[in-house]
Amino acid sequence: MGYATLDAALAFPNNVPPTKTHIAITDSLKSDGNFLIHHFVVNHLKANKPVVLVGLAQIFNHYFLIGRKLGINLQTYKTSGKFVFVDGLTHLTDYTNETPYPPSKAPTAPTDTLDYKNKGSDVLKSFYLLIKGYMKPDSLLILDDISVLLYNGFTLAQVTGLIARLNMLEGTLLTVMHADEEGAEDEEQDGFIKNIIYGSNIVLQVQPLNSGLARDVHGQIDIIHGSKAMHVITPQSMHYKILDNNVHFFAKGVSQV
Repeated sequence: MGYATLDAALAFPNNVPPTKTHIAITDSLKSDGNFLIHHFVVNHLKANKPVVLVGLAQIFNHYFLIGRKLGINLQTYKTSGKFVFVDGLTHLTDYTNETPYPPSKAPTAPTDTLDYKNKGSDVLKSFYLLIKGYMKPDSLLILDDISVLLYNGFTLAQVTGLIARLNMLEGTLLTVMHADEEGAEDEEQDGFIKNIIYGSNIVLQVQPLNSGLARDVHGQIDIIHGSKAMHVITPQSMHYKILDNNVHFFAKGVSQV
């Protein structure tokens, strides 16, 4: 399964988030939250539930190699249809017109591609329709990293509209975005982050230690229940340490053996 100590903290039934839940992961350049994605992917697939991962920041091979370390073969799940990988990186804008497509039978080929050339009158609507076609009532939909859409010229209204549409689908939505303090002065970026957080049930905020780098602690995660949560729950803060094939979460101030 995923990271046992995180499962204990989140306390989801059968370690799988309920359907119609929006989980937002925020990270920064100093503390990458990518490791959390794999926790949810592994748990969902092990529970025999489908996963749709839209890779806006990485190609399939990145997720495949990390999944292998965690004891799961994403290629096998992709072949069976349980894991859908939508390439949202290589053909996202008109600047990528000359980017070659991988051979369809190559192991690293995506299930599908968000292709700017098929934009029509509303490119993000076409993206939405493509993603929707792969969704099932118990699917986990992951968007990694939605900040990429803003960086590539899509407007705040376009991106938040896309998220709102996807959030209305059956299944569970997991969004990843950068929330560096340096970007707080950018009104569009700041508004974007607040909008996504406001529309989420749970926020997993990954951040570096205030004291700087440490040998036995790699960062801090805050589990915050967003405005869509059904009841108020006190935020929970933990430290974490990334191991070769696991991540260990523990209470702040607790030394690790």
